[in-house]
Amino acid sequence: MEHLAALDSPEEIRWLLEQLLTDRELHDIGDRLHIYSLLVSGEYSQRAIAQLAKVSISKVERGASNARSPKVRAYFRKHFPA
Repeated sequence: MEHLAALDSPEEIRWLLEQLLTDRELHDIGDRLHIYSLLVSGEYSQRAIAQLAKVSISKVERGASNARSPKVRAYFRKHFPA
């Protein structure tokens, strides 16, 4: 993680992640960020989030258990608003 934090630009971070991860893994990260932002918004049920994000309910449930943490909720509300 220190290596990512030391990079100079979003473009450099993207380039490195594209070298390290498959297209599917990059897509999964995007899905998870979307799921978390919808979860912490409090506007949608887990089932609705699964439909909106086009993912399985089990992916949403995994995110929901983490999103119960006040620290996680505050972070995602600040950095990834829905």
